[in-house]
Amino acid sequence: MHYLTFPIVIGVLVLFSKLAAASVPVAVGEGLKGVIGYSDGKLHGSLAPLYECVFDRADIQPQYIQVPLKRGLGYLHSGEVSMVLPLAQSERRDRIGEFAGELFSADYVFVSNRQLPPISETSGLKYGLPRSFVGEQFITDENPRIEEVTDWMQLVAMLHYDRLDAIVLPALLVGDLFGPEVVNVFEQPAGTLPVSLYMSRDTLATADMNRIKGAIENCRNGDLVSELK
Repeated sequence: MHYLTFPIVIGVLVLFSKLAAASVPVAVGEGLKGVIGYSDGKLHGSLAPLYECVFDRADIQPQYIQVPLKRGLGYLHSGEVSMVLPLAQSERRDRIGEFAGELFSADYVFVSNRQLPPISETSGLKYGLPRSFVGEQFITDENPRIEEVTDWMQLVAMLHYDRLDAIVLPALLVGDLFGPEVVNVFEQPAGTLPVSLYMSRDTLATADMNRIKGAIENCRNGDLVSELK
């Protein structure tokens, strides 16, 4: 009897090991250049080590796809992906998925091609944002004029040709988008938000979500976050 059950036990263990190693679809924001991206089978950019730390510690095998921000959130809502990164927390996004906890805090800035008065005290400006970008919450104008685009680089061109007065960006992204010409633009602080990733409540098991949250807490307390500052 023992000889008969032994192959069955081995088969069950192999099955569970395959399930544990199953890849999880993860959407990575497109157009973030040196900050975060995916190519040649791996993440790259200044944030890559942080997210690799999270998935390693959570024992998750991510299967990355790179998409524009709005599409990534749509995929999360429909269950086509289990996670989207990098994402700051917002009330609207909390209705779509589960925020995994603060991995790092990100500063956001208003960028203009000329010196502007304090933007928080100015009305009538025309702003540029990527679609579904959290930066809209920093605009305090009661009736703001906002131009939404798909690609981050479109904002740079529109600002250059005076089609916009200001754009809202993560401070980490300014240098990558404007390159050596960054000295020719003006920045004003917009605010700070917690950032990590959002998870699908429909496609991820509670145990997996808890492991990811624990991994984020561990990676946040390591040396990788301090290297971003």
